[in-house]
This record gives sequence, structure tokens and C-alpha cells, in this order.
Amino acid sequence: MASNPSWEAGASVSVSVKKKQLEGTDGIRLDLNERTFYRFSLLATQINRSIAQAYVQKFGRPAHGWKVITVLGRFGPLSASQIHAHTTLEMDKVTRIVDHMVKVGLATRRQDLVDRRSVIVALSPKGKRVNAEIEKMIAEMEREFLIVLSKSDREVLYDLLDRLRVRGNEIFSVKQDWTIGA
Repeated sequence: MASNPSWEAGASVSVSVKKKQLEGTDGIRLDLNERTFYRFSLLATQINRSIAQAYVQKFGRPAHGWKVITVLGRFGPLSASQIHAHTTLEMDKVTRIVDHMVKVGLATRRQDLVDRRSVIVALSPKGKRVNAEIEKMIAEMEREFLIVLSKSDREVLYDLLDRLRVRGNEIFSVKQDWTIGA
């Protein structure tokens, strides 16, 4: 089929006009493919899937066990609700993962001495070895991922992420009415 230059030119003008309409005067890009929320979500999903796949290949299921192991490795013994607060996992998944980790010897459970209603989960020596392996793997992935940026670009990225996290905490941690037309 022959190319139609006038149609192609019209299409690019139409796309440019549409992009400008979606961008607005503040320069914030709102087209789906340019939207930061969408792009962050796709990137986070891609990263999580890669880590989960590597974890499953090496250590077996559950795929999101690495999240609980790394949180316990970083913050030490925690209750299930504290683990939940440090991950994107639903509480029931945290409980199932902890149950599995205890069953296979990666973690231990003990009653909280301060709050007897709570149970504290800690990595076992085997869990600490697995955590060290996961951290090494994630560090290698992170280096490989960020190597396309210069050191100064990475510093700018870290600063931007810090600022966005603070802003996210300001506007998303409080109940707001984000409904259409509000």
C-alpha cells in the first residue's frame, strides 16, 4: 500500500496538538504514555517481576517472598503488620509468606514481649544467608539498570525521588477527594 504523505503530516500535526492539549501550560505531561504514574507503575512491575522470577528460580515459591526477606534483613525482627507497612503486599499475603518462611526454616516467630497479642518474625541463620544472596543479586541488577546514567544524573535522580516521596506522603497519605468533578 502506498504511503499518503498528506495523511501522515496531518496525523503528526493531530498528535502534536493532542499532546499540547494534554500537557498544559505547566509542562506536566498527561498523555498515558508520558504520565509519570503509568510509567512508574510499568517500571516497578518490570523490576518486581524480574526479582521475583530470579527468586523463584533460586529459592522457590512464593514469588514475593523476597520482599519479606529483604524487609526483615533491613529492619530486623518485625510484626506482620510492620512487614506489611514496608511492602506493597496485602496483609493476608504477608501472613502466608511468613507461614511458608517459618515452615522452610527461613524465619522464626516469637510472641512480642511488649505486646503479647503480637508475634515477631525474624530471619533465621538460613534466612540471613538467603537475604545476603538476594541483596547481592538486587545490587547487581540495580547497578546494571542505573549504569546508563552518569554519577551526577544518578544523584539528580535520587534527589528527585526523595522530593517526590515527600510530596507523595503529603498528598496521598491523607484522605482527599480525588473523584472526577470534585
